[in-house]
Amino acid sequence: MQAEKPDHAETDVERLVLRGRPALVSIARSIVGDANEAEDVVQDTIVAALSRLADVEPEMQATYLREAVRRNALKLAARRREHAAPPDVVESLRGIDERDLPDPLELEEAIESLPAVQQTVLRMKYYMGLTFREIGIALSISSHTAASRCRYALSKLKKFFER
Repeated sequence: MQAEKPDHAETDVERLVLRGRPALVSIARSIVGDANEAEDVVQDTIVAALSRLADVEPEMQATYLREAVRRNALKLAARRREHAAPPDVVESLRGIDERDLPDPLELEEAIESLPAVQQTVLRMKYYMGLTFREIGIALSISSHTAASRCRYALSKLKKFFER
C-alpha cells in the first residue's frame, strides 16, 4: 500500500513557510527586539495561520503571513511593555522644572488620564519604539495623525506636571 501524498497546496504552503521564515523572523525581531521572542512569534503565527492559508489566494499568502507576524509581534510588544517611564518620555517633558519631573507611577497615572487614542500612540512611540509611519500602519491612520496625537499627548502631560 502506498502512502498518500500531500496535496499540491500543502507543498506550496510548506515551501512558502520554509523560504519566508528568515524574513518573518526579521520582521518580528525588528518589533520585539529579541531573537528568541521573534522566533516564538513566527512559530505561533505559522501554526495559527496554517488552517487559514488555504482560504487565501496563493499570490497573497506571503503577504498574509508577513502581516500576521507583524500584528502578533506588535501585540507581544504591547503586552510586555514595562510600567516604568521610558527615558524618551521623560526627555520629552524636559520643558518643565527638574524638581517637577514625575516618577514612573505618576507618569503612568498621567498617561492613563489621556484620551485612549493619545495613550495608544504615546505607548507605541515611547514604550515600543515604533516610528510614526509604523504606528500609522498599525492603527490605519496617517503618520501625520500619529505624530499629532503624540504631540498633543506630550503637551497635555507637560501641563499635567506643571500644576
